[in-house]
Amino acid sequence: MKYDDEKCYQFHRKDLPDRCFACGRDAARLLIVRQVAGMMLVHLCPDCMLDHVDDYLLDNTRPWVGEKGKPA
Repeated sequence: MKYDDEKCYQFHRKDLPDRCFACGRDAARLLIVRQVAGMMLVHLCPDCMLDHVDDYLLDNTRPWVGEKGKPA
């Protein structure tokens, strides 16, 4: 996987940034995770992340931008 490729960081076309992708509820806190089925990013509430842990991955593949250790 080429981590600097913007195609790797596209959101699912049905994802809404203010709603949980799985349950559709508005949540105070949403996690950005990768859906295993299509490898697209989605927003999930913490409850759905725990309930569907086999279907989603936490994704921390974004590279550092700028020099490490120096504020942007």
